[in-house]
Amino acid sequence: MTLCLTLRKLPFAFKVAADTQAVGPARRLVREGVESLDLGQQAPSLDDLELLTAELITNAVVHTMAPCVVCIRWTGRRIRVEVTDTDTRDVEAKVPPTNDEHGRGLFLVDVLAAAWGSYREPAGKTTWFELGPHSQDRVPSGDLCPLTARSAG
Repeated sequence: MTLCLTLRKLPFAFKVAADTQAVGPARRLVREGVESLDLGQQAPSLDDLELLTAELITNAVVHTMAPCVVCIRWTGRRIRVEVTDTDTRDVEAKVPPTNDEHGRGLFLVDVLAAAWGSYREPAGKTTWFELGPHSQDRVPSGDLCPLTARSAG
């Protein structure tokens, strides 16, 4: 499937099945949609876009065992990806113990996204992130980043 979006066609949303096998195609659909916008200098890192999209969708599918909805928006400066699921619990980025195999998803979102957060919906919550052309310069919130001498330059 070839997806061709324009800024006028945003927001663009689609449903993701409650299956971890659906994460790959969903993240590729987000990448394809953002690539088709032809944002030039405003384009975010597409690798970061795919990684963070996959993290949020995986969390939604694994923790709810239900479908989720992915929405792509343009804020005027950044691409915003939102994942809405049926889980009402608050999300928090934590640094997991080094030997844990899981739990790094929101840590990665906090480190790589220009901004991120979540808010409750009547039947669950929406977790979102934004990426822009300078997202790599973002200073993470709190003490999550082990690098103490990082600047927004």
